[in-house]
Amino acid sequence: MRAWMAIQVRVAMTDTAPRIRKQVYELTVQDFLDHPIWEFCPEEEDVDGQDEATVKPTAKDGLTDELPGSCVVAAEVRLADGSSCAGYLYNCEEHDIGCVQPNLLAAASQVNFWLGSLRFIPNATERVQLGYRKIGKTKDAVFPLSFESTLKVNGRVLRVIVPGFMALGLDGKTVVVE
Repeated sequence: MRAWMAIQVRVAMTDTAPRIRKQVYELTVQDFLDHPIWEFCPEEEDVDGQDEATVKPTAKDGLTDELPGSCVVAAEVRLADGSSCAGYLYNCEEHDIGCVQPNLLAAASQVNFWLGSLRFIPNATERVQLGYRKIGKTKDAVFPLSFESTLKVNGRVLRVIVPGFMALGLDGKTVVVE
């Protein structure tokens, strides 16, 4: 009888816990201060207002067996001019910039340094210029920049050096977009 009552109490506490869901591209510095790891919610994509970009906070203090790209983790960003700010990385291998997708958390928005495939981006140069405006710095003050995860992914800190805004070129190779 006591075990059953304990289960009911745990379920009741879980049911009253706040249910936080956000779009990954709407996460803020405060979100990562409150919850340094956010996981995607593929099992909830049929819920009204949620889709493949919906994330929820997790209480994990590191990532080990999660599928690559299934979570985003808080990161410290160091710009070329020595300044630093907050950002995040997807839980992938550092050498795959298209999977890691480093994002800087600017004042009221985000700057993604992975633009995707140039084949599908008719305005890549405009997106790069918008990124500099959001950051409020010039190319030389920004690049190269580095990201370092605040928590461990597969037993180690993720470290990523970003030489510029990156994309998949028409030839299938990763390129820096000017």
